[in-house]
Amino acid sequence: MHKKMWMKKDDRGEIGIGTMIVFIAMILVAAVAASVLISTANQVREQAQATGDQAINNVASGFIVQDVVAQVNQTTGNTIDNLTVYMRLSAGSPSINLDNVVITLVSGDQNMFLAYGDAAGDDAYSAVRKVNIADLSWSSGSHIVGQGDMVQVTITSSGDALGIGYNTYGEVKIMPAYGQVTLISFQTGESFGNEYVSLK
Repeated sequence: MHKKMWMKKDDRGEIGIGTMIVFIAMILVAAVAASVLISTANQVREQAQATGDQAINNVASGFIVQDVVAQVNQTTGNTIDNLTVYMRLSAGSPSINLDNVVITLVSGDQNMFLAYGDAAGDDAYSAVRKVNIADLSWSSGSHIVGQGDMVQVTITSSGDALGIGYNTYGEVKIMPAYGQVTLISFQTGESFGNEYVSLK
């Protein structure tokens, strides 16, 4: 005669398996959350770095004007044909490409918007890079202005001379793609005694 075998029900084993499943699920959720947080933190850091770089460029980039010289029309003697601006980079400014710099001139009946060497034949300005006193040429067609460079920029009209007369107020703005706008304000005199007149 066989004795009946009874299997003892172990409630603690079932609870342990359930706890392990919950624990694994929590680990998976925590891993996903950590991954999202790390990814978001990296994106915020990259954006903050890019914003900081742009802010530095906007604050530090720009030109310092050394002199502004006007050439007087020798036929009439009472108007200015063109302006020559001598400028260099401000302290701490990164290099600036003149292809990305625009210049405006407002004076008398002139309201000009100039780009460097505009190929369309519109009003444009030209420049000569002075690396040192002996070298007045651009290297390999480069229009990059670096620290230590002095740049001579000539502003004129493609159609005619500027025609700025006596006792006339004018403003020139030099605007790089990034950085500070350089403002040059001038007032012409009651007469032009020489062919070249300093306006600064």
